[in-house]
Amino acid sequence: MTDAGQLARRYELDWLRVLAFALLIFYHTGMLYVERWGFHYKSQYLSSTLEYLMLASSPWRMLLIWLISGYALGTVLRRLHRWQHYGRLALTRSVGLLLPLMVGLWIIVPPQLYAEMVQKDGLTLSYWQFYQAFFDLSHPLFAAYQRGVWPHVDVNHLWYLRSLWKFTFVLLLLAPLLYWPPLQRQIGRVFALPLGWQLLLYSALLFVSRYGLEDDARRDVQGFGYFLMGALLVGQTAFWQKLAEARSWLGWGCFGNYLLLCGLYYCYTQPALLPSALQPLLQIGLLGSFVLQAALVVWWLLALAERYLNKPHRYLNVANRTVFPIYLVHQSAIIIAALYLTPFQLGGALEAALVLLFTLVASVVFAGVFWHLPWCAALVGLKTTHVFSPWQQRLGYALGLTIVTPLALTLLL
Repeated sequence: MTDAGQLARRYELDWLRVLAFALLIFYHTGMLYVERWGFHYKSQYLSSTLEYLMLASSPWRMLLIWLISGYALGTVLRRLHRWQHYGRLALTRSVGLLLPLMVGLWIIVPPQLYAEMVQKDGLTLSYWQFYQAFFDLSHPLFAAYQRGVWPHVDVNHLWYLRSLWKFTFVLLLLAPLLYWPPLQRQIGRVFALPLGWQLLLYSALLFVSRYGLEDDARRDVQGFGYFLMGALLVGQTAFWQKLAEARSWLGWGCFGNYLLLCGLYYCYTQPALLPSALQPLLQIGLLGSFVLQAALVVWWLLALAERYLNKPHRYLNVANRTVFPIYLVHQSAIIIAALYLTPFQLGGALEAALVLLFTLVASVVFAGVFWHLPWCAALVGLKTTHVFSPWQQRLGYALGLTIVTPLALTLLL
């Protein structure tokens, strides 16, 4: 284990972060077309076959993001030595996460609800009429859509920001204990276990967390587990060496288990293939394969990235800065494109291609506009290269904290 002063930047995690968030654009576009999985809006061109392609990333995509997020925070926490530093970090992270979430709740996400109500409820209002009603939290138009941070004001795909803010505070409280040298030695022993045993342990924990919890709670429990794991991996050089040595068998394990997962999923969607008495065993097997795939692929991708992506690039810094605003806007762009392309009946392939094209262009333009508006960049979580004076920074954080305080109190209570 290395100390805080010896921590080298892991460029491969920066690359994986960019690639993982880019994958969300393709994944959420796919959600328009999968037949049996729910989404805010659905295309008229549905496919059950596409579900097997989606299974290639569904088990692990968010767990990888959580692990990288935890590692990034862990590298910061390892360098903090005073309580004032923890307080400053809590302030900056609150403004940096909740300000874009507030913008998302009131500006970016509402088009998703509009499209959903058009499709499910036959809503005939124009978007402007809908949006005027949206600001009335007791409006009868939304009587069937009361779930959210506030009534009908929901996070949708931005649940990650809400959870990340909460996880950050939990980790800030735990940090003095987690980085206590005697406990770090015990954690190091866990990460020094043979990788196969570690994978079984993580898979078992994921499996157990699938029971007895609502969807949101289960998602947060699993996400925090990988977030915490990422923070604890900081400085665990023996673990990264084990990953490098296991790259080959991890890849074959991912491939073999993916075939098993697809086979079990096919049997699950065709209940007539098996006697009813075997259905519970099938469900257990499907869940076991799903969580094992989650653990396998995350480690395999880390191993591949450590081998091939552990190097800087002139575009990596720009990509890392712009990935946040692109994540913020991408799902709304997908759904807006699908809503307005539906009447043209273009066919599934052409419609999907145009949805992707529109989403990519709109996302890049969105990030580019705020890149050139540094005074507004914080509204979408964009860190530009513009340098603000100390008094401008203090004023910005004061204004930001004033704006996000009602949201922070709502999320805490």
